[in-house]
Amino acid sequence: MPQSQRLSSVIPFIAIERPACPKCKAAMMQVSIEPARAGVDLHTFECAICNHVLTTLAAYEDPMRSKGLGRWLQGDLHPPK
Repeated sequence: MPQSQRLSSVIPFIAIERPACPKCKAAMMQVSIEPARAGVDLHTFECAICNHVLTTLAAYEDPMRSKGLGRWLQGDLHPPK
């Protein structure tokens, strides 16, 4: 089983949009991403100043159904005969 990694070691800090804390307006840190349902993840942020926790839903596109997949599946990839 693969070992879990800290979020900061997988995604650079600049790539994560950090909301302002609704209580003290400090930048919040993302502490987890969990699947909520198909196409939606639950993102949890925590404020290092006042410990307020904020959870938001974030939609994403299924990579196997994305337009960016392009013609890759229609290329030289064939099932065995």
